[in-house]
Amino acid sequence: MAPFQVSATPPLSVLLNPVAWLLWILDFLVWVLTLIGPAKFFAGFCQRRESVKVGDAWRLVDAEDALMKYNYDEDSGAPLKTVHDIIQRSFTKFADRPAAGTRTYLGEHKPEGAKFPLMKFGETKWVSYGEFGCRVKNFGAGLIKLGLKPTPEGVDLQKVGGPHSILIFEETCADWTLACVGSFSQSIAVATSYATLGISSVADALNETGATAIVCNIKDVSKIASFCDGKCPSLQVIIYTTNKSLETTPQEPSSKYTTLSVDEVLDMGAKNPVKFSPPKPDHLAVIMYTSGSTGKPKGVMIKHSNFVASIAGLRQKFAAFGLLDGQESYIAYLPAAHILELVAEMSCLSMGTAIGFACPKTISSKGACRVMPNGEINTTPGYPYPPGGIQEFRPSLMAAVPKIWDILKKGVEDVVGKGSPVKQFLFQVAYTGRYWALCQGRESPLFKAIIFSKLSAMLGGQLKCGISGGGPISADVQNFIRTAFATPLLQGYALTETTSAGTVQSFSDVRPGVVGPPLGCVELKLRSCLGKDGAPEVMDRRMSPYLIGDTEHYGTPCLGRGEVLIRGPSVASGYFKQPEKTAEVFAEDGWFHTGDVGLWTPDGALMVIDRVKNLVKLKGGEYIAIEAMEKEYSTSVYVNGVAGGLMCYGDGDMDRPIAFVQANTVELEKWAKSAGVSYSSVEGLCSDPVAEKMVLDTLLAAGKKGDLGANEYLQGIALIPGTGSEEELTATSPWTPQNGGLTASNKLSRKPIQMALESTIFGKLKKTAIR
Repeated sequence: MAPFQVSATPPLSVLLNPVAWLLWILDFLVWVLTLIGPAKFFAGFCQRRESVKVGDAWRLVDAEDALMKYNYDEDSGAPLKTVHDIIQRSFTKFADRPAAGTRTYLGEHKPEGAKFPLMKFGETKWVSYGEFGCRVKNFGAGLIKLGLKPTPEGVDLQKVGGPHSILIFEETCADWTLACVGSFSQSIAVATSYATLGISSVADALNETGATAIVCNIKDVSKIASFCDGKCPSLQVIIYTTNKSLETTPQEPSSKYTTLSVDEVLDMGAKNPVKFSPPKPDHLAVIMYTSGSTGKPKGVMIKHSNFVASIAGLRQKFAAFGLLDGQESYIAYLPAAHILELVAEMSCLSMGTAIGFACPKTISSKGACRVMPNGEINTTPGYPYPPGGIQEFRPSLMAAVPKIWDILKKGVEDVVGKGSPVKQFLFQVAYTGRYWALCQGRESPLFKAIIFSKLSAMLGGQLKCGISGGGPISADVQNFIRTAFATPLLQGYALTETTSAGTVQSFSDVRPGVVGPPLGCVELKLRSCLGKDGAPEVMDRRMSPYLIGDTEHYGTPCLGRGEVLIRGPSVASGYFKQPEKTAEVFAEDGWFHTGDVGLWTPDGALMVIDRVKNLVKLKGGEYIAIEAMEKEYSTSVYVNGVAGGLMCYGDGDMDRPIAFVQANTVELEKWAKSAGVSYSSVEGLCSDPVAEKMVLDTLLAAGKKGDLGANEYLQGIALIPGTGSEEELTATSPWTPQNGGLTASNKLSRKPIQMALESTIFGKLKKTAIR
């Protein structure tokens, strides 16, 4: 029996069942009798347009005359021009409200029969905004005592050295945020590195920024001290957290560096208080290093003015969602070194939101357990004493990458699939009914209350809005979360280079693939995807270039297609100490060239439909550099470069990339004979799973040797024999300029190759990379 999978379009057995129709009609009648639902439905027709075209760019209607730059103090009306100003206001205004919640880590517990242990937590300890403000002040003072100095006004850290920056190399936790905001209080710049990056990348960031101190986890102290000794001359201080650790002192303390815990730095600052050294709007706030998707990680320079503008734009959007100052909760678990999480956290702090800290593995009960007051261990989701972070912190706002939402969907379907046929039938009926209702702009009160209320409780029962970012989310997953979890799930689109300011889907917009109108702090426009010579840079699957004058996209009306450009006070100032890279995408007139291809819907919302360059994101939000991968994998002896080499592929639906390989059949046949693998034809040999596995292993070895990222390792491959026509592109052809597999300059023509393989091996291979 096939696994249970719910569908917006029910199977005939459901569609023809009179019970299903009875329930759908009953749900509709309940909606009508509520009166409030129909009133909201008809009021929706009166909603104003959210975006407007100003010249050749699109803006939010509220920002038609001027883009948003600041938040404002409601009491004095004064603009808050730096992150320091914004957060200090919150420390005062929301002094008694909980700010940061951390679950007490108690080690691990391995249930009987389980493959992997669970993280074990006790009660959550909360720090109020007033207390957090004191800790921020003391941490900043502690940094000054340790020898760091405020960045002088007008000084460019790209040109001037000195102890003006720290590097944070840690997973998301309250101490991460403390170190960041504490540094801001003394005009100290914060460089960020993903906690999953290799130590060599961390050392590169230390050397490039000249950071004097690093904040890391206690488990990484000895590794950093050992690796950086003699390689990172600027590093003097290692500050460690005890996040998810039972240890309180490093196992191998280093005599080379001053090594202190976060608490020791706080104590040092409390004993040696100094006044704030508030940053100016042009001060560098964050140097955010990317995940190295295009080779060496680039440090995006984000000023306080960029940060403040993005917070202003997001706060306006949050207000439209019904989120209120001092009344919301947020779960922080995505990497804080990612711009989506960092800006979301700072925006929440600006609103007096209670932030509970977790990690992706422990947001649900699948990765965590809870020690109850009586000493017993609870592994069952639910109240009281829930194991997972979502139920513990009950967020009213939650941000996630598509993979997290996909995991939630598959988890529910797995549970429903284990139920009786009656339960599966009722779930499918309810899902279809509520999905239809949402598409019509109305609610589904009966199904929401009876069927989906328990699913809503899985996310804490208070979620007002979910935001999906970090890559495209599939329509099936987005529709499922909206429907089954009874909460709006909105797509956002932005980049590190725009300080997470771009577009956010409207609350009532249920169209898949739409990422919405611009935020109030930026404006967007499209550029025709043509090179300086007028030749197309990228084409759609109909082999047509993307042009700003286009009026349709595969038969659907649009208001132009092209590369997405973003401008406004949120746009960063470039890449740290990489002027050539900066000049490639940051234009002198302020427009940032995203490399993404989009279109405008007739109502002024953006859809992202393609990439100008071959750099794409996978489901989990990780970038993969297609051309860099191809360069390394092509070194395998089993790749026939003469026949076109190999083509890698990945997209937002996939966990891992795949590749199509023009096989070096001479070497492949040699291997087959030596390995005793029989075959009747070279085509048959290329389709043999044993041969595919062998070649894949050699490719992975080449990738590791070429230092590709773990997310760039191939999930699967297909071997192409190259025995087909050189004049007509087929699934067995070599790739040549003559048949369109290669360009005139012998570069891969990706879309034609993909189309030639679509009906044969492409779809089958892609499924292996979608879990």
